[in-house]
Amino acid sequence: MTLPTTIILPLSEDYKSEENLEKYNRDLVFELQGMYENLTDNINGFIRNSTEVDQAQWLPTLNGTVAGIFTYTQQVGWSIRQGIYTEIFADITWTATTAAGNLYLELPYIVTISNGMPFVGTVQASNVTYLGNYLVINAIPNTYRFEIYSVTPAEATANLAVPASGRLIIHSRFIGLEDE
Repeated sequence: MTLPTTIILPLSEDYKSEENLEKYNRDLVFELQGMYENLTDNINGFIRNSTEVDQAQWLPTLNGTVAGIFTYTQQVGWSIRQGIYTEIFADITWTATTAAGNLYLELPYIVTISNGMPFVGTVQASNVTYLGNYLVINAIPNTYRFEIYSVTPAEATANLAVPASGRLIIHSRFIGLEDE
């Protein structure tokens, strides 16, 4: 949800009679309370993490472009949403998988529509074999996913093939869609 750019309050002309004055005051207070709640929710943000057990839960989940099952020993995730800005923190360890193809992380919010892939984050890898000097993560526009790439200077980046096991510690920030 984004901050409102306009606020429409009840007009006193719509409540012309004296007996409607109380209704006008109630409607005005209701609209002002709703506006305040919207503003504070967007300023304070929303947090989803892997330890909660309600609808706010976000459990970081890996997958491959050829879907499969991961055997996790650790899935810690935090997602902080302030307006349309989303920040992701994850620490994931797995010991086996039946997935194949390119590795990606499923996100709790959709990434905004954009040309290119402007939302890049960091990846700390342990016990993951890959070609290249380091890994990065990209939020793919108009999807619910981060793709993981290996990078070598002066060469093309390449999607990371699904490793049989490993640990990834991830941090990134991206812009999501409003009213999600």
